[in-house]
Amino acid sequence: MKNIRLFICFTLLSSSLMAQDFLSWQLNDRYFSLHIGTGSATYFGDLKHDSHIRKAASNLNFGLETRLLSKVSARAQVAYFGLKGTDAKAKDSTYARQRNLSFNGNNWEISLQGVYYIFNYSGDYYRRKGAEPYLFAGVGASHFNPKTSISEQTIALAELQTEGVDYSQWALSFPVGMGVKLRLNTFMNLNAEVSYHFTTSDYLDDVSRRYPSAYPDLTTELVSNRKDEIPVINQDAYDNILIEGGRRGNPKTKDSYLFINFQLEFYLPPDLLSGNGPLFKKGSGG
Repeated sequence: MKNIRLFICFTLLSSSLMAQDFLSWQLNDRYFSLHIGTGSATYFGDLKHDSHIRKAASNLNFGLETRLLSKVSARAQVAYFGLKGTDAKAKDSTYARQRNLSFNGNNWEISLQGVYYIFNYSGDYYRRKGAEPYLFAGVGASHFNPKTSISEQTIALAELQTEGVDYSQWALSFPVGMGVKLRLNTFMNLNAEVSYHFTTSDYLDDVSRRYPSAYPDLTTELVSNRKDEIPVINQDAYDNILIEGGRRGNPKTKDSYLFINFQLEFYLPPDLLSGNGPLFKKGSGG
């Protein structure tokens, strides 16, 4: 009986210590969070002819955020997104409609952003507000790969130098936006945000300057100048602009894109992967 009582006491004591340890791990403040989400990516450039926002899911993103001050945090984010544009949506009989260019492309962006929260941080993640609005801005790098289709064949445009320009497929990007974090439970938020991304390139769509004076091959000529694929609807543009040396795009305005995202955010426990964390607790192997 004595041994049984000792065993029961030991079991209760161990359970109590384990419960306290778990509670400490659960409620200890968490300064890092991980988010993953999806949403739409809308292109703005020479081949954009309306103000409509793309409705289809066209980007995936994930990132890591850390709290620095009461109202300030920093985050690193990676996004994979698709952009597209076409002159087919330009108004009838216009220069752009006769130009008849189009593109689509899958792109990457990696960025570092500063986040400013409207409300002060309460000091404990599990006592945070039900809704936390915020603003953010940052700098990043985008890699783009514009393509088009002709005769049911997909062709990468950058390598063809359709304007006789060997442009870089990398550009700096500058995301600026706002959002709100909605608390779902102790460990999770639902984030909704919108951001506009300025870039330093005018070639996300492969359209910027002028038609070259000569083409290295027939394929390059066919995808560079596509005015003959539709009937003549603007004679002046057909005869005087869409020709060698003629205006193909507007280099004065850089390309850009807009994200509308929804993300799930998870607060990471402190020392998650260290020897003191809950996954690798010393002595847990028995």
